[in-house]
Amino acid sequence: MTASSTTTDPAASPLAPVARWTIPGTLALLVAACLVPALIALVVMSYVNYRVQEAALFAAAVAHARTLMALVDRDLEGVESGLRVLATANVVTEGEFGRLYDRLRGAQKSQAINAYYLIDRDGRQRLNTLQPYGPAPDSELSPHLKSVFSTGKPELSGVFFAPADRSPIVTMGVPVFRGDAVAYALAVAMTPEQVFASARRSIPDGWIAAIVDSDGRLVARSRDSARYVGQRATPSLLAAIAGRAEGMSETVTRDGELMLTAFSRSSRGDWTVAVGAPKTLLVAALHRSIALLAAGALVVLGFVLWFAFRVSRAVTRAVDGLAEPAQALGNGRPVELQQTPFREVDAVGRAIQQASRRLTTAQHHAYHDPLTNLRNRTLFDEMALRQIAQAYRDGAQLAILALDLDGFKAVNDQHGHAAGDFVLKTVADRIMGLVRGSDVVSRRGGDEFAVMLVDVDGAKTRHIAEKLLDALSAPYPGIEPSVSASIGVARYPHDATTLQDLLERADEALYAAKDAGKRRVTGDF
Repeated sequence: MTASSTTTDPAASPLAPVARWTIPGTLALLVAACLVPALIALVVMSYVNYRVQEAALFAAAVAHARTLMALVDRDLEGVESGLRVLATANVVTEGEFGRLYDRLRGAQKSQAINAYYLIDRDGRQRLNTLQPYGPAPDSELSPHLKSVFSTGKPELSGVFFAPADRSPIVTMGVPVFRGDAVAYALAVAMTPEQVFASARRSIPDGWIAAIVDSDGRLVARSRDSARYVGQRATPSLLAAIAGRAEGMSETVTRDGELMLTAFSRSSRGDWTVAVGAPKTLLVAALHRSIALLAAGALVVLGFVLWFAFRVSRAVTRAVDGLAEPAQALGNGRPVELQQTPFREVDAVGRAIQQASRRLTTAQHHAYHDPLTNLRNRTLFDEMALRQIAQAYRDGAQLAILALDLDGFKAVNDQHGHAAGDFVLKTVADRIMGLVRGSDVVSRRGGDEFAVMLVDVDGAKTRHIAEKLLDALSAPYPGIEPSVSASIGVARYPHDATTLQDLLERADEALYAAKDAGKRRVTGDF
């Protein structure tokens, strides 16, 4: 019995259809597919921007509130200082009320003050500059100043209405002493406009600023002052400022306008300055953002196909442009990139560039000391050999200086290795600050350094070596053990003609400097 099997030859089978996408078609589809997420992202960004602007508006309101409170405090301090000066004048303490009246009338005119009062302990007005000289009838002003007699300190009232014309006023009184007792209270009455005069000028257009006293009443208001001063602030504002020295909140004005409000309490008492920016400013900005968003979406949708065609051509050119940087990397040459419209292509180019930089960095680290960034022993020797060869051809002179620190071990023992590293880096900086660009500086290891001075004679070599000695022996900030340097010098061709011999002669001179007491330069100049 014979079993038969059937096999399929792939080569004999027809090719399955393969879907092939064009770059323009693919990009058009991708742009269209990304349009909706992009719109969502833009909406989110608009909302985030709205919040950012809200925070910025709050911050600006806080700054204005602080500024206004500082201006009000300054003006009140000026009023208080003026009252204190008047209260200590001889015409007051000696009871010369006629002369005091004339002085107060003059001050009233020059300082734009509403009125001055002198009140005795019984609440009687002994002087009132709104009236002719002489005792004035009792009024509702006195109760606001009773605490001056009990505390012996200046007192600032809240806003109240004058009995004569029912106009809102604020009073400030200071004690007048006779001996250790308060005999009188010298007071000044100010209108809300006078309190708010200097602060009003710093309020942005459209914003509202107000001063609220300890009773929650409006002392002053930048808008509709005559209508609202003396009335209680809105509940939302009172709730926001209750028990807080400074803060921010959304409040509603007495006109029903929603505000982003910041407030700051006075350092002189319980007055609070509130500054509000209309929230409609933010809403209008949000509406503008949404309108721009819709217009932008229509523009993007209209240019999808055109964009896909242009990008497909640009992608090909951009990818082809990576060939030359890749070849430069392979040959060890600097990589130069041309910016393309595509992040991905630029990312690949940057990766090639970073690889080139890493290669350069690795080469740098191979030839430089990692702590001081000076040339290491290997690079110093290579450069020194080239300089010696050049000096031989030109008949020039060179010098090698071997430097070693004195007392460096005590720094590590007393302060730790971090302090020692600081000293070594400071030494490197001081050396580099004194040598020329053509000279070669190296850290040989530990606290040993070497310097090759190019094209110098003996006198010049001694001069530079002594300057280095002074610089390296100067105090190091924060380091208590004294650190100095010893320097040994060998000159080409005076002492030797090969690098190895020059280094040995310099080391011998260094040891001689150490043996001779350290902190000195030794060599045959």
